[in-house]
Amino acid sequence: MLKKINEIFGKTDDILRRYPMVLLMSFLGSLSLMCFAHVNFNANPDFFVFIKFALVSCLGISLMFALKMLSQRIGKQTLLEISGVLFLIFSYFLLPQEEKYFTERYAFLIVPAFILSHLLVSFIAFFGKEKEVNFWQYNKNLFINIFLTGVFTGVLTGGVELAILAIDKLFSFNFNERYYLETFYFLSIFGSSFIFLLFNEKGLSALEKNGTYPVILKFFTQYILIPLLLIYAVILYLYSAKILINWELPRGWVSYLILAYSVVGILALLLVHPLKHESTTSWVRIFSKIFYFTLIPLLVLLFTAIFTRILEYGYTEPRYFVLLLAIWLTLVVFYFIFTPKATIKFVPISLFAIGLFALVCPYLNTFSVAKRSQKTELKNILNQNNLVKNGKIDFSV
Repeated sequence: MLKKINEIFGKTDDILRRYPMVLLMSFLGSLSLMCFAHVNFNANPDFFVFIKFALVSCLGISLMFALKMLSQRIGKQTLLEISGVLFLIFSYFLLPQEEKYFTERYAFLIVPAFILSHLLVSFIAFFGKEKEVNFWQYNKNLFINIFLTGVFTGVLTGGVELAILAIDKLFSFNFNERYYLETFYFLSIFGSSFIFLLFNEKGLSALEKNGTYPVILKFFTQYILIPLLLIYAVILYLYSAKILINWELPRGWVSYLILAYSVVGILALLLVHPLKHESTTSWVRIFSKIFYFTLIPLLVLLFTAIFTRILEYGYTEPRYFVLLLAIWLTLVVFYFIFTPKATIKFVPISLFAIGLFALVCPYLNTFSVAKRSQKTELKNILNQNNLVKNGKIDFSV
């Protein structure tokens, strides 16, 4: 028993030394939300600062882990961590100072930023001549560790919450409801980060090490995920046939269905990538060959649906992102069809580049395009209804 305790504390000490910035970000994020829960339950209106700090800190978890992976490849850990901290400080002041200015517009900044930070983890340590099999093993191990972290964190959080509830009810402590929320925030953010780092204790060298293909992952992908995708493809093709027969424009939400099918299909191909050359998995090879060809007609339907809405109502942030994803999918499809020695690294790197373009490119980023488009749409509506007089809206009409 003593040996086990010493082993646990030894691993904890190793993780604290190896991933201090990741743990610091997760601790600050959980602490900020715990403070938010405390002041919110006490009806204190001045709590928005905690939300901002929590968002930036949680963004820092994946960012600092990505920079740690890069530092294990090239060194320069201190310089990379300082750069990461400066970026997070910039991100904090990029958010509004008051809650009333925190509109849904910022959701189209924050959500893509979180996605980009996680994409960065997937490829940042593989810009050199590292073998593709190492890249796949690295992301496969990360995928498995994330899944295990979710299971462990869910059991731990649920168990602790039930223990608090049992003590509260059995001994009549009458705990404040915020204790449950604060416990959830701490365990779901700091606890999950700590558990994830336990699985990744040895870092990049262990994550990219060659290993056997997980049997569960093989079964899930071959006999559940790919058959479901084939059913999904049949439904989308039947809908496409219906459009051609009735000669009608596609419904708007078909864009999201095609994007979902495409993204999940690409994920499935990435999961079975090492199995393509095994003789025992012929239907995986067939799926790998035909999948990108099946996307071509669906891409035509996707662009038709997108431009139908854009030409009628103009650009908005969601339509801009859907259009960019459609362009990215087109690039991916033609890359894998026409490139003899295609690499799977192209998928996360190209998606990261497209996402970064959408957020930071001057004049062509999502916010600039949507603002100009909706301004034009408003002017057209006002002019069509004769509501503009001398360049101003005439409210007397």
